[in-house]
Amino acid sequence: MGTLSVDELVGRAEWDSVTRTHRRPFVVYKFAATLDGRIAAEDGTSQWITSPESRAEVHLLRAGCDATVVGSGTQQADNPNLAVRGNDDPRLDLSMVNDPKRQPLRVVLDSNAKTPADANVCNDAAPTLIVVAEDADASHLDGVVDVLKVKRADKGLDLPSVLAGLHDRGVRAIFLEGGPTLAGSFIARGLVDRVVNYVAPALLGSGKSGLENAGIHSMSGILRLELLDVSRSGSDVRLVARPAR
Repeated sequence: MGTLSVDELVGRAEWDSVTRTHRRPFVVYKFAATLDGRIAAEDGTSQWITSPESRAEVHLLRAGCDATVVGSGTQQADNPNLAVRGNDDPRLDLSMVNDPKRQPLRVVLDSNAKTPADANVCNDAAPTLIVVAEDADASHLDGVVDVLKVKRADKGLDLPSVLAGLHDRGVRAIFLEGGPTLAGSFIARGLVDRVVNYVAPALLGSGKSGLENAGIHSMSGILRLELLDVSRSGSDVRLVARPAR
């Protein structure tokens, strides 16, 4: 496993510049994929593509940001907990694992308020915010979790409004975990500041891609990244990059 600190992995030195200039949180996009760029098999299974060491480090990255963000598709498909947990990485502050009040905010972007009140993300392991459209009925979440209503975009929610709402809540950096459609929306809007990609030495040949609908339709629009670090993570390779400047 690489020896970068959590601050270096999540680009903490760049947070203030982004929040001050753009009035939004710094966005760290993480995904884990096979060598051919698949994050799940054709039948939808995805456990596990990467090594135990990489999966443990993900909790370190969650702990290093103020909020963990997923879309409704990920919530419905995986019913994730999203809380920081585990003790496999010596860099992880275990006091955060054991104290829900010190956990990062869990955020689900859920346009139509489909997240059920008994979803894992609604438990008491960490604070939770469900972001829904202004016209969505989220009454089933009353008294369960906090809800933020924002305007709709052509597809999904208006991401600048989402980020503004998080910024107003004191969130300085978010850890964007998926899925590929939500990540594509962030990329299309130029809202990703850092990419952390775990690549497993494996092939699937078909299945879900790590990024979809990013608004790039030809090589002239390709998003070039500046590679900041390449390290081993168990049997995987971890790449840390940011949009080329």
